[in-house]
Amino acid sequence: MDRLSSVLSAFRPKATSVSAFHFSFQNERLVLSADSSYWLYLITGELSLTAQGESRTRLKEGDGVWLATGQDLNVSLIQGLHGEAKLLICEFDFATKALNPLLDLEWQWVKVEKDDEIALQLIPLKNLLLTESLQPRCGSQVVIERLAEAHLVQMLRLFIQNQKIELGLLAGLSDARLARAIVAIHEQPQQAWQVASLAEQAGMSRSVFSGLFKSTMGMSPMAYLTSWRMRLAAQRIKNGDSNLAVLSDELGYQSEAAFRRTFKKVIGVTPGDIGRQARL
Repeated sequence: MDRLSSVLSAFRPKATSVSAFHFSFQNERLVLSADSSYWLYLITGELSLTAQGESRTRLKEGDGVWLATGQDLNVSLIQGLHGEAKLLICEFDFATKALNPLLDLEWQWVKVEKDDEIALQLIPLKNLLLTESLQPRCGSQVVIERLAEAHLVQMLRLFIQNQKIELGLLAGLSDARLARAIVAIHEQPQQAWQVASLAEQAGMSRSVFSGLFKSTMGMSPMAYLTSWRMRLAAQRIKNGDSNLAVLSDELGYQSEAAFRRTFKKVIGVTPGDIGRQARL
């Protein structure tokens, strides 16, 4: 399995809405759910986006920004000839922030400027998405959703290929050596992995591997292994897998009790809590 598919097979993005918003006032508020991931693309005009934490980015026509998790944004219109702007907003259900490791970079806005190599390679998909969104036809809703999902996956692929992200899972997958170890964890979470065996997968010495992994991923190899196992377990429980004895065995735990303790420590709630939430 390739490096990106090893994540997307467990956490598959689903487009929940694709809409074009018009801004004609100097200052407006845009509320984006923290439970969703977003791609914002400026169709016309020029805008400044500011989050509550004072993170700010300025978008010109043709620029876009990926928000791993939604935030409340203040939108400032930068007056142009017509004094208005149009923003395409693609919203994705991508598992919750607590589960999907791709969303750990919630603090980071990934901006793609119009003339960026990534933006140029996204042009065919972007044009199809805009055409279907702005000129809806029979069956457009289904087409739009699938195009938005394809656009997101292609964009994440290009982030990896162009080493666009400096910290977190996408950064780790951008390093060919670390990617081999990360994919091994994703594909075989039940294995009794140790730092030495993961370093061997990466083709590196134990000390060099451990240092690079932590500086790139923001956590140690063993911490990531545990986190991946528990997030995978939570996703499976959320999707209806209720046999914890089988699940704990498949994820490399010798006892269900040990699995339950680790789950509560990492996820913050019990497996039963996840199951009940899923049934609501």
